[in-house]
Amino acid sequence: MANQIKLSESEQMYLVTIRKINEDCHEELVSIPDIAAGLGVQPVSVNQMVKKLAEMGLVKYTPYKGVELTLEGRKIAIRILRHRRLWEVFLVRELKMDVEAADAMSCHLEHITSVDVGDRLSALLDHPRVNIHGNSIPQIEGSTQNPFEGLPLPKLQAGEYGTLISIEVERSSAEFLSSEGFRPGMQITVLAVGSSGEILVETPQGRIQLAEELASHIRVEKSAP
Repeated sequence: MANQIKLSESEQMYLVTIRKINEDCHEELVSIPDIAAGLGVQPVSVNQMVKKLAEMGLVKYTPYKGVELTLEGRKIAIRILRHRRLWEVFLVRELKMDVEAADAMSCHLEHITSVDVGDRLSALLDHPRVNIHGNSIPQIEGSTQNPFEGLPLPKLQAGEYGTLISIEVERSSAEFLSSEGFRPGMQITVLAVGSSGEILVETPQGRIQLAEELASHIRVEKSAP
């Protein structure tokens, strides 16, 4: 169904904006004011578009609580984000464009990129895991690539290296990790593992000790020093 729905660029941008707020805040429900701020529009415009998208089965709105993507809405948003982030990597790495210009161009290209072209672009770039901002490049349904989800951080032993792939934690923990400089794409080293499972990690910003429970929600890819 997601591939059959024809959406305007504006409609697609609303879905992408909701998804990006989900990623940043780790919350499914997104407020109307947050969507308005993300798009630089008035809340009344958001209300009108949310109603339209809800009628199309792409979002669900709960009054006084917020908006959430349906399964079909999420599929579309993830597909567009994947293509945007692949184009960002291509424009900066291969065409040597500055980041701001690449961001602007990728926002146009994302809307006209098919799944097949996205896969070809990913292959050309050697399947990057994150974009130029350190955001994860998602896998999508219908892609010919094999998904890569990484390993839970506690799977790394003392002395092993890794690249952060994703951080799926509640908002308070996400804010703590963000304050410590944690983000996808970062290179880390496991310095020690305690008797209770706590992990001492070194990052480019310094050292941090993580409880096993928190670390289990951080996924990494093993890497060479």
